[in-house]
Amino acid sequence: ANISVLLTQEAVIAAADWQYQSPQPLKIVCLDSEWHLINQEAADEPQATLHPDNLAYIIYTSGSTGQPKGVSVTHRSLMAYLMAILPPLDIQPEDRVLNFASISFDATTEELYPVWFNGATVVLRPERIAPHLEFSEFVAQQRISVLSLPAPFWHEWVYQLSLLAAGSPKLPSHVRLILLNAAEPAPDRFALWRKFGGDDVRWINTYGPTEITVTATIYEPTTLGEKEKQWPRMPIGRPLVNCTLYVLDTNMKPVPTGVPGRLYIGGSGVTRGYLKRPSLTAERFIPDPFSQLGGARFYDTGDLVRYLSDGNLEFLGRVDHQVKVRGFRVEPGEIEAILAQHPA
Repeated sequence: ANISVLLTQEAVIAAADWQYQSPQPLKIVCLDSEWHLINQEAADEPQATLHPDNLAYIIYTSGSTGQPKGVSVTHRSLMAYLMAILPPLDIQPEDRVLNFASISFDATTEELYPVWFNGATVVLRPERIAPHLEFSEFVAQQRISVLSLPAPFWHEWVYQLSLLAAGSPKLPSHVRLILLNAAEPAPDRFALWRKFGGDDVRWINTYGPTEITVTATIYEPTTLGEKEKQWPRMPIGRPLVNCTLYVLDTNMKPVPTGVPGRLYIGGSGVTRGYLKRPSLTAERFIPDPFSQLGGARFYDTGDLVRYLSDGNLEFLGRVDHQVKVRGFRVEPGEIEAILAQHPA
């Protein structure tokens, strides 16, 4: 990433086993031991010279060669995402929102920026916590009202809750919204969730690759009817207002409702591309043939989906060999590259 400034603490530098190699020098600023110098700087708000197309952050995702891909997200894409996600989340100043994800996972964006934007409180989770009774106790003690969780963690939490209090446990009273991400939620877990009080809590399933800035679609069921009970999969929903979805065949033609196709995502959330990977960027970020805007691109997700009769999108799997491990995208080539380093 060629960073030029590293903000850290002296204890972290001393304890970390790390090396830094870069063409440019790295300035290390220790926020603890150098605070007396920092405190001498002006407290006035600096004059920003940023353009919407400047980078806001770089975040890494899996790579097929074992080298993670840095996704370059601009201020324009980040703001487009925020303006699209704020209405459905309806975060209020009195909300307390759990920051569950690691800072290196893009779900953090969903757990921080919309919360700060609306003046609510972010609650950091303990470094290690299991989806058992202790998690419920933590949520209750911290009066958390909004939970953003990876689906595998939620699956186990729902199961553990179902084992308590003779199958009729009570959810922590302050919880009003559950956001799921990172993997596909199971319909049987959702049915179990509804059995012990989930009807009183808003539940939203989200989907989106890092390359289109966090979230592309959301699905919020209103009732659990007979049709939903029989679903083999939980829908990933409809697009956010800043996203355009295309379900195309191998000839790049739209497919009818019910027919599987490859998902392409366009709109203002599409990121700049992969850092220092121009060929890969050109391969996955393609000129959008359906857009009237000059220079518009859409992203080839590599996901196989289909439209349901009610207009929601259903995720069917991958068109390549990418898999999910505990909610994180992993490509077998990445595992192969690590194994190949072993002498045997």
